[in-house]
Amino acid sequence: MSITEIGRQGEILARKILKSWNVDDIFQADWMIKAKGQWCVVEVKHKELFKPPPFYGQGLNAYQADMRMKFYKDTGIRCLFLVIDKDTKKIYWNWIDELEKTKFFTTRNGARIYDIKHFHCAGVAENIKNAG
Repeated sequence: MSITEIGRQGEILARKILKSWNVDDIFQADWMIKAKGQWCVVEVKHKELFKPPPFYGQGLNAYQADMRMKFYKDTGIRCLFLVIDKDTKKIYWNWIDELEKTKFFTTRNGARIYDIKHFHCAGVAENIKNAG
């Protein structure tokens, strides 16, 4: 068994343990960062652009967006939604609380899709230098 598989197995066991303790809510953050003195949660996706109808967009599971909004309302810690487009390698981002104020829709599979026009484009992933 690889180190990755062992780690994943440990995460599954830890989740079961935490659930057995009757915790109110649980979610796994991709990253926690502190920038300009403020902490935030980062939700990362690496996927292709959603195509119309109704619009070009990017998204995540609706339950993830809902949980991150609940976390934000409870703690004041925002969630940055960071997407690297698989095809173009463009980097898109915005705060989930900002995206939630826009028009979005939920697919049959439970993905919440936000219009790409509401994202900031931070360049192309291949042009990012390794900072450390």
